[in-house]
Amino acid sequence: MTLIERIPLLDDRELLTLLANARRLDVVGTPAQRTAAAEVLPVLELEASKRRQVNLEAATRKRGALAAAKRKAAAAAAAAKAA
Repeated sequence: MTLIERIPLLDDRELLTLLANARRLDVVGTPAQRTAAAEVLPVLELEASKRRQVNLEAATRKRGALAAAKRKAAAAAAAAKAA
């Protein structure tokens, strides 16, 4: 299994570490390291972007659910106070 094939299997921490290392090697690495980094960087960037989007969507759903729960609790408290 190649490194590119393993990227989707990495956990978030491993992905970010590998991405940081690839970015660094793309700038200060030897010619061979720069070539290898250039091959893997687009795939790493894409995977990191996908994961950021998934996390953002999950956070948005969670905020919406919390806001709805607060509204429901406030409405119940107002109804109890009025009764």
